[in-house]
Parts: sequence; C-alpha cells; structure tokens
Amino acid sequence: MSKILAYAAVAALAAAPVLATHGILLVSDQVDGVKAPQYFDSFYENALREAYPKTKVTYAVWDHYTQGEPSFEVLRKYKVIIWFTSTSGEAPASDPVRGNITLSPSEQASLAAFLGRTPGTTTVMLSGMYVAWNCVADAVHEKQFYKPLFSDYLKLNYPRDNFYNWIKVEDDWKLVGSGSDPIIKDTYTINWRHHKNFPDQLEPAPGGAASAWWEDLEQKRHHRGVIRAEGKKSNGGTYKIVLFSCPFENILGDGKRAEVMKNFLTWAKPKPGSEIGVEPASLGRVKALFH
Repeated sequence: MSKILAYAAVAALAAAPVLATHGILLVSDQVDGVKAPQYFDSFYENALREAYPKTKVTYAVWDHYTQGEPSFEVLRKYKVIIWFTSTSGEAPASDPVRGNITLSPSEQASLAAFLGRTPGTTTVMLSGMYVAWNCVADAVHEKQFYKPLFSDYLKLNYPRDNFYNWIKVEDDWKLVGSGSDPIIKDTYTINWRHHKNFPDQLEPAPGGAASAWWEDLEQKRHHRGVIRAEGKKSNGGTYKIVLFSCPFENILGDGKRAEVMKNFLTWAKPKPGSEIGVEPASLGRVKALFH
C-alpha cells in the first residue's frame, strides 16, 4: 500500500465508528511538559491482548500528542477509559505555568462528566507517577486543592508526606495488595522504568478504598501506590475510578501486567459480546502500521 493510500485509510478509519467494541479507549498522554518523553503504549496494549488470550479485547487508541484533548463527546462513546501519562507533570498544581498539564482543567471536567453523566457503568483508570501531584498539590501551603474529579469521584486524601518526605522507588520495590482487593490481589515486584523515581504517595478519603501499598527494599510500607473508588450516579448508573501512582508499566512481567489488567477489566465490567483482537477500526492501531 502506498503512503498516500495508507494515510487515506487512516483518515477514513478516523471517521469510522469504533463502538462495535468492548467500549475501551486508551488515551496515550505522555508528552505534556516532558523534555524527553518515554512511551509505554505497548505495555497497555499487550496487557489488554494477553488478559483474555482465548478471546479478543477490542479497543481504540487516542494519541493525545497528535489529536489533542479528547472531549466529553469523544469519551462518552466508551465505557472504559485507560489514560496513562508516564512522567508528565513533574511540577505541582500550584505552579502557575506547569501545573495542571497532566490533566488540564477541561480534561478533568470531561472525565468527571464521563463518570457522572454517561449512562450505565463507566470506569476510568489513571496511570501516572505525577497525576495527583500535578493536579491537586498546593506546594505553597502544603495541602490538597479541591478538584471534583479527585475529591468527589476518586476520594483522594493527598498525604502531606508528598511535600517533604518523598519516596525514591527503585527496582525490586513491591506493590502490595490483598486477596480481597478487586484489582491488586497479590504482591507485585516493581521494575522501575522511568527516568524519574519520586512518585506520588496516595491515601483514600472516606468513601474511597486503598488497593496497594508501596513497600521498599527493607520491607517498610509507605503510603499507597494504588487507590480506587466507586459510587452511584444520579441517573442510576455506577462510576468507578482507580489511580496508579505506581504506573502500570512498572509492574514486572508481561503475565503479571496481564493479570492486573484482567482484574481491572473484571472490576470495570466493560460491555461483553464482541470478539477481541485488536479492533480493526482502531485509528491508533492502524497508525502504528505505517510508522
């Protein structure tokens, strides 16, 4: 296929409906505010494929760098949003220039609307080491800004230790869950892949839930590396949201990441019924063929 025909095919697929799927959208957002971006798209796509090896999990991909912010009108077509940000957002939310770039105010509003207004069960996975820091951390007053997505939906209680008692995560730290948790059911070894390694520590506020601890090489536990929350919508549906400040790609082992992804999808309960493989009409997958 010539390059002209290839890009014509991409353009046609961009306009094509992608909803004969499990309703999953991957948002690759790893560039904002980063001088040397690291890309981990394959870790998420491979985990989706391997989570159900005898089936096919269909999904679409949104490339934030080339396509810009996905609006609520885009998000509302799906049931599950997996939004990953790598090392984006090193500055606190109180930084007047670099704050709120990991998730802009309009993106936060769109995700909150997706969780609160889209009918049925809707689920968001946020995965990034600085998502909370860049969106809610008031480093001037050492407190948490109120943001509806984080305070009302995620039920985040941002620990003050993030301002003066950082953790430096290294290889062989652990993400410690429990058998009763729907997502992090076990203890997972960390293979830290990022250039930076001072990630967020998290705690849930009342109404939220802790999924996993950070555990260092001396087996000392710190705050949480994964928290989650769920609740009922005014329209009768259910919303669910989880934040990995231990970015998903740092879980060691393809099989272990697939296991966690399967747990997440089971918790999310995306619409069943379609065959999986990678969705042929996914713009992100088609673009990958021609780069």
